[in-house]
Amino acid sequence: MKKCVLPITCVVAWALVASSAMAVTSSDILNRVKAAEAGVRDIRTEMVITSANKGNVADMGQGYTDILGLEKAVISYKRPDKFRMDGYARGIKAALIQNGYKKLVLAAMIRKVDDVKNAPGKRQNSLDLGFLSSRLWAENVVTVVSGSKEGVVELKFDPRDGGNDKRHDNVWIDSKTLKVLKYEKYRGNGQLRIRYVNSDFQMLAGKLPIATTSTMYNPSGEKLGTVNYKNVKANVGLSDSLFSMSQR
Repeated sequence: MKKCVLPITCVVAWALVASSAMAVTSSDILNRVKAAEAGVRDIRTEMVITSANKGNVADMGQGYTDILGLEKAVISYKRPDKFRMDGYARGIKAALIQNGYKKLVLAAMIRKVDDVKNAPGKRQNSLDLGFLSSRLWAENVVTVVSGSKEGVVELKFDPRDGGNDKRHDNVWIDSKTLKVLKYEKYRGNGQLRIRYVNSDFQMLAGKLPIATTSTMYNPSGEKLGTVNYKNVKANVGLSDSLFSMSQR
């Protein structure tokens, strides 16, 4: 009987490790995100995109063709739900502004405002910039799909608005550090739309990690391009007027 003690002990220990990885809940992660983001009021960074193959971008749909069409841009973010991208696409100055569920596109003679509340596929969020925010939990039902003994947790984000379809995002995070390691977006029919693989992280206000390098792939695994964020600065004092829907 004594010969069985060690193997059984190992099995029990392994089970405890596995269960502890799965024991992390969505609420646990949300509470840690709230604590980490508390010191971050806003973010400004320079974005440079290196596209591997323009042809691979063609079928990504509205939003990604806009973003990947920008060779470089300045990204501004203000908690909890304000985004702005100022850059050049094909030599033309362009700006994409999202304030809550309103989205404004400004380029040359174009001025277009959309309500994207029921169009989650057209919305930008903090995951697109490589970090977690509590706003994600307000806009989505977040569940834990799986966990590993190394602390990597897979989360599923189901939009609260936008219809009862299969559109969702799957996100792999390091639950110990809150780093967003990988991010997959799925279409309404359940098909994979795009995959981000993040690396090279920087800490915001000493607590919240943001990915400064993100490589994008299409559903076939072909590389779409690499996004690099430079001169990432937090708490620069961004004005609400920067995100106004009335500007032209």
